[in-house]
Amino acid sequence: MTDGAEHPTQKPVKLMKWCIDQVRGHGAILDPFMGSGTTGVAAIQMGREFIGIEREPEYFDIACKRIEDAQRQGDFFTGAAA
Repeated sequence: MTDGAEHPTQKPVKLMKWCIDQVRGHGAILDPFMGSGTTGVAAIQMGREFIGIEREPEYFDIACKRIEDAQRQGDFFTGAAA
């Protein structure tokens, strides 16, 4: 992979935030093909709950690490974990 991508079809977090923003309401975001977890990172950064499913152990591990890192990062603008 190039440009920091950890999955062949990895999307930018900014794009996934836009997609999540199109979903009205405050329910959990479900990604049944989680890949490297970009949707999960975006959901966490937006303060949304996230459920992800990935059958490939390598990508599941990558996604878990990215999402955990996003949870630890928090939101610098509010001072709270996003």
